[in-house]
Amino acid sequence: MQFLISLVLVAAALPAVFGQGPEKCRTMHIRRSAHSLSPDEWQQIGRVLAQMHDSGDIDRFARAHQALFESVHGSTTFFPFHRKFVQEFEDIGRTFDPEFTVPYWDSTRDYRSPESSPILRGTTLGGNGQGPNRCLQDGIQGSWTMGFPGDHCLRRAFNNGNSILPWVPAELISSYIQSDRFISRFRENIEYGIHGAVHLGLGGDAATRFAPNDFFFFMHHANIDRLWWLWQNTHNMLDYNGPGTNGEASLSDVIPQNNDVSFGGARAASVMVLGYNSVCFAYDSAPGPPAQYPGTGNTPNRLINNIEPSALAFSGASDPAGFGLEIMRMRRAFTEDSSLKEYFPGVAAIGPAREIDTDLEKNFDECTCKERKAKKLLYPAPMSEMWISMHGFDAQRVGQIHRDACLLVDKLNNSTYVSPY
Repeated sequence: MQFLISLVLVAAALPAVFGQGPEKCRTMHIRRSAHSLSPDEWQQIGRVLAQMHDSGDIDRFARAHQALFESVHGSTTFFPFHRKFVQEFEDIGRTFDPEFTVPYWDSTRDYRSPESSPILRGTTLGGNGQGPNRCLQDGIQGSWTMGFPGDHCLRRAFNNGNSILPWVPAELISSYIQSDRFISRFRENIEYGIHGAVHLGLGGDAATRFAPNDFFFFMHHANIDRLWWLWQNTHNMLDYNGPGTNGEASLSDVIPQNNDVSFGGARAASVMVLGYNSVCFAYDSAPGPPAQYPGTGNTPNRLINNIEPSALAFSGASDPAGFGLEIMRMRRAFTEDSSLKEYFPGVAAIGPAREIDTDLEKNFDECTCKERKAKKLLYPAPMSEMWISMHGFDAQRVGQIHRDACLLVDKLNNSTYVSPY
């Protein structure tokens, strides 16, 4: 796995830029994969959440999200708002436990049958709701009564009965990270895809404007933020275009806030780079902060300059072993269908196949026909009419994004590519 270790190190050891910029964080918190947490760590998260519930903080975040809903969805504001929103939740949590950090839920690891995820067990987030009101009975928020909007049980209602319709495979996210040149396009693919799929899959409170009632919300948006950070490390770190809260998006835009959750007038520019200003966190499966703030002095805003092309081949998956197989198998698929390269330009830029770890080659050679059939990619579930209407999305645009995703699934399934996930 030396190739993967080198990739992470190269991406983390980004070239310094000249000039001065925002102050670098002195202390960093690391957001870990929820799949890696121990039972004791889940219990500690549960204790913090119980205290935040008793203090009314969870109600406050749910109320703020509902009030700000229209201004923080369907535009580029989606990314900086949720980055700041989750961090603010963490900061409140640390008043009860200084070590509290929101883990991220890499839902691509569970996309085929989400209901079987270890994140949805009785010792973690709990499973499906029960009874006529679909009340959550188990997990770290089991049997909770929420105070907003009005007293009600925390509800969970899977969108396919006792199962959940497929979410978005890692390969699609990998393609978006590598091929979407502008944040406006990346935001559409993420918000109309993996973002909505997980909200709708869990259902209940998770599929409402007050979704922060369910702690899944913060884990899910931590992952969405991780994907944005990967995209930033592949393209222009300070790219911020497309529709904003009021007209064209600008880094000078004030991030939407209200009296329930105030950001002190923070602007989008203040949260663009992890490890600077007050954005003092990083991810265990993504590059760390750059050595110096990008765009200072005469240096262009692009974060990555003159490094190995392999460092641009970021994947939507947090599992390095799966990522290695994804790269190697994708390159093999290129030999029969070169048109796939435009969807995965980062992978296409990697050197000859002999540079790939030999253990991965052996694993591929041992792949059987049975595995090929079993590992066909699944179509992601489309957004529901209710979800599209609630957000005020353009239904035709959302539909086109989904059709494009299914076309890429078809292209991969019709090639020699075999998903490792």
